[in-house]
Amino acid sequence: MMTGIRLKEKVKPFAKRMEGIAHPIRLSILYLLAHKDFPLHELAENMDYPSNLVSHHISQLVSSGWVEKKKWKQYVYYHLKHRVLFDWYRLFSGTPLAKEVIEKKLAAKACLPAGRGTLPADGV
Repeated sequence: MMTGIRLKEKVKPFAKRMEGIAHPIRLSILYLLAHKDFPLHELAENMDYPSNLVSHHISQLVSSGWVEKKKWKQYVYYHLKHRVLFDWYRLFSGTPLAKEVIEKKLAAKACLPAGRGTLPADGV
């Protein structure tokens, strides 16, 4: 278990990243981007917010490292960076909680019927 300066140094980059999603609109954007890439106007339509407001929140997500831009034809598409999902794991890896959760999921996966590709939704 880390404490003191080492702990502060470990959580510092995660705190910055978490600040970037500390708004319901930003969390909504991340949810949509977890399904597929979107151009700004489609995000705004799906969220029922004006484009300028969504654009403001997208820029916050880009600057905090959650989202990246991809240009295709005349549109800029926004894409959820996959590696940020692993940041959560990196923060908590090596802790008893992480070990317990991982072991529980692996055990559940080992018990899946043949051909079933997802884990049961058990709230973990």
